[in-house]
Amino acid sequence: MGMTQYILLVGGLILLSFVYQGVAMYMHSMSKKKFESENPDASIMVIKDCQWHPLGFTNTVNCLTINGEPQMQISVGYGQRGFYLKPGANVLELQYETQRPGILHKWVRTTYDPQKIEVNVEPKKQYSISYDKKQESFVFTELADKGNK
Repeated sequence: MGMTQYILLVGGLILLSFVYQGVAMYMHSMSKKKFESENPDASIMVIKDCQWHPLGFTNTVNCLTINGEPQMQISVGYGQRGFYLKPGANVLELQYETQRPGILHKWVRTTYDPQKIEVNVEPKKQYSISYDKKQESFVFTELADKGNK
């Protein structure tokens, strides 16, 4: 294979990945719009965790199911992850995971057993979910209304 063909192949692959990302983002925003139009009273739960740390000390909150079913994750604000919640009682199945640099192994990952919590949601609000290590439980908090939805 000549250099020109190689360059064309790599360029084509890069182009395809951009197209794929564009289509994926478009599909995501369409399903988001569809959900919002079908559920105008939905609230948003923002996941407060630390997925990136310069020294590798990360902690992740995963929302496994909402009311027994896996739900579409949405992006909120500056690259934060979130989920829609419908008004009323919602049962969240959540899992907490930590990772830190190890001495003998590259990474030490600890995954805690999933917990189910029931939360009461008001229409059109923003909430956050985080994990309190001391209490070993998830904390569901209403965020101050920034006036944007």
